[in-house]
Amino acid sequence: MELFNHQKEGIKILTGFNPEGGHSFLLADSMGLGKTIQAIISSKKLYGGSLIVCPASLKINWQREINNVYPDDGVCILQKGGVLNESDNWFIVNYDMLGKLMGEIGYLIEQGKIKHIDLDEAHYIKGNSLRSKAIIGGRKTKKDGETAKFSGLIKLVDSVTCITGTPILNKPIELFNILKAIGHPLSKSKEKYAERYCGRFWMYRIWDGNRFYTIPSSVFYAKFNKPGVKIKLRWPDDSGATNLDELRDQLKGWMIRRKKEDVLDLPEKIISIKEFEIDSDWSKKYKNAFDDYIEFRKENPIDGWNEENVLMSRHLVEIQKLKQVCSLAKVDTIVEDIKEAVDQGEKVIVFSQYTKTIDAITDKMQELGIGVTALTGDCDMVYRQASVDSFQNDPRVKVFVANIKAGGVGINLTKASIVMFADMDWSPEIHNQAMDRAHRIGQTGTVNVYYYIAKGTIEEDIMEVLKSKKEIMNQILDGKKDKVKTSSVFESVVRRIVDKNT
Repeated sequence: MELFNHQKEGIKILTGFNPEGGHSFLLADSMGLGKTIQAIISSKKLYGGSLIVCPASLKINWQREINNVYPDDGVCILQKGGVLNESDNWFIVNYDMLGKLMGEIGYLIEQGKIKHIDLDEAHYIKGNSLRSKAIIGGRKTKKDGETAKFSGLIKLVDSVTCITGTPILNKPIELFNILKAIGHPLSKSKEKYAERYCGRFWMYRIWDGNRFYTIPSSVFYAKFNKPGVKIKLRWPDDSGATNLDELRDQLKGWMIRRKKEDVLDLPEKIISIKEFEIDSDWSKKYKNAFDDYIEFRKENPIDGWNEENVLMSRHLVEIQKLKQVCSLAKVDTIVEDIKEAVDQGEKVIVFSQYTKTIDAITDKMQELGIGVTALTGDCDMVYRQASVDSFQNDPRVKVFVANIKAGGVGINLTKASIVMFADMDWSPEIHNQAMDRAHRIGQTGTVNVYYYIAKGTIEEDIMEVLKSKKEIMNQILDGKKDKVKTSSVFESVVRRIVDKNT
């Protein structure tokens, strides 16, 4: 098969040595540059195959890609109770099955069948999740309070390739586990990494005799570090971004990162915002939901921001209700635009977070006699691949409606020329991943991307915050700023609502 120059260069790097003399790397090319094929060829050259860890929805895609390049190679999709063919070259498992299949994987490693791991969508291992512990090591707490220690798969193999176009979705701390997986020197101490590159400081949950306060360390030492004040909880805040020039320098030799505009001559991608007034019925529903949230906020004030604050989760649930009303209010407008595009011979992708919106648009398409396929998080990997194939190959299927996370990664939808976002995720990188299902290698025409924004609603706030957030994320890996202030989009949106209504 014919490879692009940047892919040949990537394979050369991946089969070479990192600064520590190993073959572990972070492959962080922009979405749509063919990271999968680079990883496959590199693993084949070095080890004859690998263990591929990926989201469940991408297992068949990996199997297909391997067989396209190496049709004679055996590919085994690992599953509980499944047949383990030791003669195969490749083994594929999804993240959520790792803990259940450690015995089988350990056996394959002992037999010398697995020497290398390809971690697809490697940002899945951020945080302290079970999937992260299975990869890098940690402890799993059982119901009886006992713990079982994961040694971590990375310690049992020769090398690891972390594959993701979004190594950082929100803040530099998310990069730490990826660095751990590839054996980067910065991963030796999470505390030192957080202090140097995440602006770590401490948060306090205190009781001053009258009420609880959630405050940063600076406020604590200035006002509350005195007799009578009881510390109920203390935890680190690693949400900052500091010394970014140094961090980017430390990644040299370990990270392969190319942007589409630098290595490919792809057709143009045009991003537009379509603002409109929602009709009176939906406007009333939105106002009622908004008033309910304001009352909820008055009864449940947030006095600080941290991942352990249960109130944040409760606020998020209430905010999601507002977002869903906005999403459903746009269905008729989106359907009219889809119909117009299809009449002009275009194929369309529509992304949404909400099953109700996906179902409503799908039903409308069927009523109009427009060929449509839909993909939600509940769809199995066989249906998922069949949906992609029908959209790509069947001229009768004009519309692909998908959950933004289920359909926004690991698939090629280059037959589409239009991408519509019925609503917005909290991370701008999720949107980038989704729109680049169409804008990638294989695309032959201009891709038009539309964000649908309901005027006078929370969506205006979300869009503004997403714009600034996107600039920050670009600065962390690709920019020139040495220090930026990061915060979650959700936090920023809630603060905007608070400011408007106080």
